[in-house]
Amino acid sequence: MTLNRDELIHPIFHLLFISAPITGLIFDYHSDFSEKALLSYFVLMFLNICDSVKLKGNEIIHGIHLSPFGFIKIKKRMAIDDIKELSIHKNEKKYCEIRAISDNDFLIIKTVANRIPAAEELKEIHSKINSKKQIIQNFS
Repeated sequence: MTLNRDELIHPIFHLLFISAPITGLIFDYHSDFSEKALLSYFVLMFLNICDSVKLKGNEIIHGIHLSPFGFIKIKKRMAIDDIKELSIHKNEKKYCEIRAISDNDFLIIKTVANRIPAAEELKEIHSKINSKKQIIQNFS
């Protein structure tokens, strides 16, 4: 379950600088262009790299996520049972960060520009985490 997702490469730049040149190379080297180029184009568009925060199993994972394969780099993880509090914190740039706080560490789930939308996001994230906790408790 995704809590936050920020694309590292904008879809337009992905199309222009990654997919189009590779499709052009396939057009130059293969006479049977239509099937191979279309297949390569869909494969490249399917590979979407983003900075993501997800609920996976019984923990929250923050890292770089490659769409079909999962996390390719995990920056931070925190068990759901270790979370003591979900709160809104203002950073030095005056943005509101939604944080999951444990005894000795915190994890930034999402950064929002204004306080009111951050409070709404906090409620939504809190409900997702509580539902995940209840699912885990029901199966235990």
